[in-house]
Amino acid sequence: VLGYPLIVIMPLRTELIPKIAFLRQALDDDEGRPSERLKRKEVVSLLCEMPSILEYNVKKRLIPRLEKVRSVLNAPRISSYILQIIATKTDSRFNEWLCHERKKQDGTLVDTKESEEIEPNDREKDDIGSTTKRPDGEPCAYVIVSNLQSGNNIGNIIRSASIFGCDECLVVGQKRYRLTGDHGARFDLPRRHFYSHLDAKNYLRQKQSSDDDDKQVRVYGVEIMANARPIMRYDPETGVVRFPFDRKWKGAAFIFGNEGQGLSEKQREVCDEFLFIPQTRGGSRMGKGSASMNVACAAAVVLQAYCTWAGFSDALIQGEKFLSDSPPDVNEKY
Repeated sequence: VLGYPLIVIMPLRTELIPKIAFLRQALDDDEGRPSERLKRKEVVSLLCEMPSILEYNVKKRLIPRLEKVRSVLNAPRISSYILQIIATKTDSRFNEWLCHERKKQDGTLVDTKESEEIEPNDREKDDIGSTTKRPDGEPCAYVIVSNLQSGNNIGNIIRSASIFGCDECLVVGQKRYRLTGDHGARFDLPRRHFYSHLDAKNYLRQKQSSDDDDKQVRVYGVEIMANARPIMRYDPETGVVRFPFDRKWKGAAFIFGNEGQGLSEKQREVCDEFLFIPQTRGGSRMGKGSASMNVACAAAVVLQAYCTWAGFSDALIQGEKFLSDSPPDVNEKY
């Protein structure tokens, strides 16, 4: 309960019991089954170590991956370490890991200590070197998440930030927050916690001073206001799409407003500029229509626009999924 408070409101028959049953079955084997007491102790130990495993869907995610591991690695019994990998890794990284383990079994890969390390858990990464190094001249990207009412929105913003190539997510405010809806992006995108927006901006300045050039990271507040510029504009006469970004900056950091009240004064103080997403239709005082987008949807629109302008490379495609930079034949084989 301390590690995952949502367990107290989780439906018992439809969610909690099936998930516990899955863990018990996964940690079991066909031969030499452990006693009921030992098996229960192992499940409890896993849940205390990683309570967030209860977030993941059993039928759509956990069972298919478990069957894949047993088939490819010929492993009737699964350790708690492998269960964490099955639950937390993104699809592409799960396939990379599976291929890596198969090569180890076949003797075609030399094992290293580094290969045994599991994906980082829900703690923020505090070392500056944990972010991805950009190619020379390529702009960097950050999201600053703060003052949001819904854990679903935070999780979905982090998911979009991971998908559209952000370097890091800066979380301002309380250290405890929910990441519902991130679909594993928390294990792909580094996060860093700050207690104030000024601390977050100073960190971005520190990133600037640690590099050779004098370019700054531009902080954009996303809000509907008079002095805000549109995130993009299409000129039908020239066929040109114009963005409000400039290569003279090192990169961009985006702050998104609260769902009800918008950007706070503290958030606005650290912004260098403001952007908005043009809408074709709005809302009325009588309650008709909608005056603004959901903050998570707005984040996806803004980050995709910036990703397009910055020229970030597209991920590999296989079937109906985007993959990481792993070789396509790895995912096709397994």
